Amino acid sequence: MRINNNFIYLVKCGNRNISIISQKQTIRRHHHGIPFVDLFKRTTGQTVSENYLQNLKKKHPLLYTLSHDRLQCTLQILKKFDITTEDACYDPHVFTMNPITMDNYGEILKECGFVKIMPKHIIRYHTLVKSRTIAWLKKESLLREDLNLEQVLYGYFSEWPSENKTMENFPDSSTNILTIRMSVLQKYLNWKLGVTADEFAKYCRNYLPLKHKPMSDIQETLDIAQNDIKFDLANIRRNGFIISSDPINTKFILQNVESIASVDIREAIRIEPAILKNNYHALLEIKSLLKEHGISEEAQRRGFKVYCMRPETVKERLDELKSLKEYQVLQTNPRVLSMVVHKRKMMNRLEKIQAAKKQCYSLNHLVASSKVFNNYISNFGNKICGRDLAILISTSLSIKSTNQSLTESEMKKQVLKQLRRHKFWLHSALHVTDETIRFLKKLFNDEVILKNCQLLLYPVSEIENYIDLLLKRRHGVNNNSTKDVQLEPNYVNLDYSALNDEQILSLVLYEIEKKYHFSGDGIWARQDGVKIDVQAS
Repeated sequence: MRINNNFIYLVKCGNRNISIISQKQTIRRHHHGIPFVDLFKRTTGQTVSENYLQNLKKKHPLLYTLSHDRLQCTLQILKKFDITTEDACYDPHVFTMNPITMDNYGEILKECGFVKIMPKHIIRYHTLVKSRTIAWLKKESLLREDLNLEQVLYGYFSEWPSENKTMENFPDSSTNILTIRMSVLQKYLNWKLGVTADEFAKYCRNYLPLKHKPMSDIQETLDIAQNDIKFDLANIRRNGFIISSDPINTKFILQNVESIASVDIREAIRIEPAILKNNYHALLEIKSLLKEHGISEEAQRRGFKVYCMRPETVKERLDELKSLKEYQVLQTNPRVLSMVVHKRKMMNRLEKIQAAKKQCYSLNHLVASSKVFNNYISNFGNKICGRDLAILISTSLSIKSTNQSLTESEMKKQVLKQLRRHKFWLHSALHVTDETIRFLKKLFNDEVILKNCQLLLYPVSEIENYIDLLLKRRHGVNNNSTKDVQLEPNYVNLDYSALNDEQILSLVLYEIEKKYHFSGDGIWARQDGVKIDVQAS
């Protein structure tokens, strides 16, 4: 892809829709309402009959959707190959081609020494380079009789020492353009990057654009990758799509996207090379979407893969996920974007988890490998990831120590230290903890909740009656309106009015835990999928 004088054209990765940005905005009157028809009439001077319009619509329906700017973009590209507007009008299919693809095809034919390039040659590019021999092309006067294509292609690599350029001397009668091009390219990549024959075959199989990239584009791409982005050779070889990426698109990204999640764009690309498959418009749009949905920069740094997606897909998934209970619970998790990237897999697994009547799961269970998930779903028991639980609690509470806010790492350490005292701390569902946090934050400050965070392992239904009763007694209301709640008889002499918030939560925790500590299983025996071993003393 190249920049013309008046037009810049981009294609969104994974989307065939073409966005054309014109530097010269013009307003034109279209007598037929079809820009191409007006162009045809103005260029050829011919009268456009009704039959012509019908045939045009039948053979090239896309022409009816093309704007004036799109037509001018195509003409600018064709002009580089000395193709006139009149020539193009008589081969209208060329206007419906992807501009980048058309430009690449024309450049390759030019590199191969075509005597004259016409629209029909670009349209039938694949036939000419794959199905026609060199001898046939020379016979049709498309190539010069004395042309040695292999030697011509070697000439485009000036940095490549001549002694490393070995000639295969392919016979014209049985060899096509693509075979010679791939032979030269394979040798060049072997010299430049140490790419093996097997690796090159994999690149050609998995990254189809590589076969139809001009040699100049490939050289420019590697120059940017090595000298600007600073990829090492191993990274380029491991990610073959870097070689086939478009150099102009890469330049646009580097020029227009300064950083992602406060990480320099070059470093972000080194971390997630597939970002190069997207265009800078998409990256900026995704960046804005994530900010709009409150996705933290830390979460973005752990989920750069989201920048490889289409903005429309990211928006659609975020809009759908924000109403999902599981997403609401995990949205403060630094790995939350994995739910966006792997949404389909996650939704499928949630259905299986619900069918298995498992309430305890972690983010890792939702997005990890099939082996990890299958082990979880088939094994007896119901456990969550302690890290996910600690993150949920620490990101929901804001604590200060000596007038300074605790870091997330310090918070997680404090939370884990307390939670691990509970024998079954990994058997409480994340959504249960989230609901309990929300309930307690309405009544108590975060520091008090943190000091009694084992209480967060219990559902609201287990603690709200105790809290309600103790708060009423602290305020002098002694009637026990909750029949299910029975406090210790020795509390009769307790001065409830002297209790502070921390002591109230400690009493609530004790009242619930005493059943667990002194009478066996506590509430854990009532949860599905939890194995409780009760041994007689």
